[in-house]
Amino acid sequence: MSTKKSFTDRLVDASAKFANIRFLQTIQHAFMRMLPITMIGGFASLFKGISIGGYQAWLQSTPLYSVLGAIYTFTVGLLAIYVVTLTAYEFASTYHLEKSGGLGVAVIALACFLIVTPYTEAADAYSSATLPMSWLGSSGMFTALIIAFATGAVFKFCEKKNLAVKLPDSVPPNIALQFTLLIPGTIAIILAGIVRMIFALTPIGSLQQAIYAVVSTPLQALGANIFGLWIIYLVLYLMWFLGIHGGMTVGPVITLLFTQLQMENLAAYQAGQPLPHMVTGNVLSYSSGSLPLVIAALIVCKSTANRSITKLGFLPSLFGVDEPMYFGFPMILNPMFFIPWVIVTPSIAVWGTWLLQKVGLLGYATGATAGSFVPFFVSNLVSYGIRGLIWGCIFFALDVVIYIPFVKAYDRQIQKEEAETLKEKEEEKA
Repeated sequence: MSTKKSFTDRLVDASAKFANIRFLQTIQHAFMRMLPITMIGGFASLFKGISIGGYQAWLQSTPLYSVLGAIYTFTVGLLAIYVVTLTAYEFASTYHLEKSGGLGVAVIALACFLIVTPYTEAADAYSSATLPMSWLGSSGMFTALIIAFATGAVFKFCEKKNLAVKLPDSVPPNIALQFTLLIPGTIAIILAGIVRMIFALTPIGSLQQAIYAVVSTPLQALGANIFGLWIIYLVLYLMWFLGIHGGMTVGPVITLLFTQLQMENLAAYQAGQPLPHMVTGNVLSYSSGSLPLVIAALIVCKSTANRSITKLGFLPSLFGVDEPMYFGFPMILNPMFFIPWVIVTPSIAVWGTWLLQKVGLLGYATGATAGSFVPFFVSNLVSYGIRGLIWGCIFFALDVVIYIPFVKAYDRQIQKEEAETLKEKEEEKA
């Protein structure tokens, strides 16, 4: 009998090793706790953004439009707030910070995150300070993760060195806890203040803006060519994998490099002339990231958790709302999906589009767009015509096939966890 392991078995082994890394455990558990937030916010975004027939006109004439906007703004729109709070809470649980407690670490981490976030100070005693929402959402998630782990590390160090205000045993625990938090909390907040002060003295301005600059500035030097576009797409999905909003980080670079080329193609298309540019920053769409995984999961997943999340996430993913799957499955910082999500599927989209255009099986992008919240096949039809519709569906099917072994391997891991949980519950009942 052959002892050679299949590709899926190797993925399962690799996933099991990664699953035991406490750093990843902390993040994945925090993201799973955010599922209600991301799912509800995702559906609110979907229902608010769909533009079919007279739906938008009707929606905007009702109070429901602003209600859906508020739901999205204070759920998905504040993701960084939930990330820093829940990650710090999970850090305390994962690293057994029993003296400080998860809630105390989470509150201090939230305070530290707000301290390093840029805001506009009040002009006078009768004015209000302004905290921009832009850094509190997906754009601030990477900073939120850094702050959560840094704060947790401070508390862990203080517990290890026994740095705490000691009170008599007669003091009630709820009061003693506040003094336990005092020293590590003070250290963490002072460090956050120092970080804010250091970045304020630089032209960058803040930690949030520094992270953005590190990513976007080098990309602008790549140029409007196929190699530059490929690197930009890889970075876009790498940012998402790391918990940074890839679209908001890389999107402005694509706009800067390719908008003029898109407009020139659109002008030529409307004039009935040959399109001048092959590389315009637009490639055959396979959705905005999570839909191939969703379809693959619907085909092969057997675990209760994965099937339930996938069914809920299908409709948002179809219309380009990926947060429920990015955070709920989760895909973000899940090493199992790094290869298909960050490397393979973007490469197929960029190089596949370029190759089809080179051999004459696909025309150039017209420069026209279908707008937001439309399925990928509609976008391909608008940008590339009927050939784009056909080839886009072929690419999408290929992406699904590529995802299947990775999804299957991850699902085995979840099935094992579910079986262990069920066994523990049966033993408790017995």
